Amino acid sequence: MVNYDSYAEQYNEIVKSGGPEGSYRYILQQLDNLSGLTDINICDIGCGQGELACRLSILGAKVTGVDLSEKLLEYARNRTDQVTWVNDNAMSLQKLDDESFDYVVSSVMLMDVPDHKQVFKAANRILKPNGIMIWVIMHPCFQSPFSYPLGDGSRKIIRYDSQFWKSEGGGTIRSILGAYHRSISEYLNDFLTSGFSLIRVDELERDNNLIDNLPLMFAVIGTKN
Repeated sequence: MVNYDSYAEQYNEIVKSGGPEGSYRYILQQLDNLSGLTDINICDIGCGQGELACRLSILGAKVTGVDLSEKLLEYARNRTDQVTWVNDNAMSLQKLDDESFDYVVSSVMLMDVPDHKQVFKAANRILKPNGIMIWVIMHPCFQSPFSYPLGDGSRKIIRYDSQFWKSEGGGTIRSILGAYHRSISEYLNDFLTSGFSLIRVDELERDNNLIDNLPLMFAVIGTKN
């Protein structure tokens, strides 16, 4: 599993500059139709330094933020004590009780785990009946060991192949920490076989007003069967 302890300071700066903002906005928009989040229990898996969990808490939800990186959780704990911060593995969530959350959210973190299906299974376990999971990943077409820019804003994709990889760039998250590359079909099929039904899927467009330099993202909303 990718360990962010050595990259915590840099990642905190990336979040502060708006890096994952598109993912945060998408998840928050999906919850916008709720008439207030009071008494709604939400688990943010891979909460990092706590930005999304804090925003959900401000809206009134009871939020638990889970991350494996103790360094990132230090930033999170310094932000607020209105969120329950838990140091735990996303692939087991062993510190969380069964059927205790209305929503589980996961923002651009599934690429960091060697077994994403275990994350889906753990999320399903902690969700209440008919609970909802919302997850966002970097679109595998654009973060791939088998793609490269053509110089005109487009990219050439050679093939999909599940594997751990590091990009050839310098100083970026993926060049330093790497990621687990998988196809969209693998994510979706494993999500379904883990006990979820699809509500919708979205390919998120870039927002040129955001300072993120991130490629397209892929988002999924599903309900526990």
